[in-house]
Amino acid sequence: MSRKTSRKKAAPEKPRSRLSLWWERFGRWRTHRSRRKGGEESAKEIRRILKKNADLEAPARRDAENALRVWDQLVQEKADLTAASTELARLLEGPLASRRRHPAWGYVISFLIAAGFALFLRAFVFEPFRIPSGSMIPTLQVGDYIYVNKFVYGLRIPFTSDPPKHFVMWSGPARGDVVVFIEPLHNSEDWIKRVIGLPGDTIRFRDRTVYYRPKGETEWKAVHNRKLDEACAYMDRNEKLNEDWHPGRPCELYEERIGGRTWHVIYDLAPRNLPPDFPSEWEVPSHCVFVMGDNRDNSEDSRFLMKDGDPAPCVPLENIKGRAEFIWLSPGPDGQRWGRIFSGVK
Repeated sequence: MSRKTSRKKAAPEKPRSRLSLWWERFGRWRTHRSRRKGGEESAKEIRRILKKNADLEAPARRDAENALRVWDQLVQEKADLTAASTELARLLEGPLASRRRHPAWGYVISFLIAAGFALFLRAFVFEPFRIPSGSMIPTLQVGDYIYVNKFVYGLRIPFTSDPPKHFVMWSGPARGDVVVFIEPLHNSEDWIKRVIGLPGDTIRFRDRTVYYRPKGETEWKAVHNRKLDEACAYMDRNEKLNEDWHPGRPCELYEERIGGRTWHVIYDLAPRNLPPDFPSEWEVPSHCVFVMGDNRDNSEDSRFLMKDGDPAPCVPLENIKGRAEFIWLSPGPDGQRWGRIFSGVK
């Protein structure tokens, strides 16, 4: 009786998906990139050893130069770098091991580069600033952390404050800019206020309305404002005086507008008590700006600056560090105010 043997036919290979093919190519690319990066670091270290060590033994120098020659040729030809990269690593672990820099040196260099870059940004581009009091409520709340653009008006010489100095200034602040500046009477601390008057302006403040007359003009212009039918309540404290959080004074909310820029300010329901001879009009010198806080009845600003008994509303342009751009943290009396994070400063 004959026995028939059955043979199983090999199953046809399934076609590979585009994703599978792409992932395989991506894996090969990553492997090639990793080998090339490791080889480049090894080649860089060997070149440094050859340059810095004139007394290197002749066989070790010859092997190193040959390995570098092969590496450079393969890189130029875009060929497989596995063997060449392995040979460079072998030389560093063998004949050249005593000439290598300590592995920690690379971390030190990376740290110094990162620290230098951070210092450059801090000195010339961006600087963090924390709001210590309620003079800019409602725009900025006590405890807000903001970033200040130090590059927008010019290039300031870092760490100069008495007097402040700039390498160059290519623009000045505009009306409505919220700026951080060095307090002008003693050059001792940083303040933050809103620019209302520009160099050469005449400023007038009456009945909760700001008027300005630009230099060379005869007509007064008003900062348009209107009272808002919204609740006005806030929590306040002065960190410089180590105050605890406390409710702010009863207030009213207003909207102000210059051109296309709009912001909110507040006024106490009970007007601030001022001496009868307190000025209501100020001349802004040609190299200065006039600033006010958005919490109009609770802000020490250009209106209250005095020098030798006379009004001194000048905030020199040289004292301005930069423009407030956005809030990046906002811790308040009841925790983090999440809705304020990464919001722009209007």
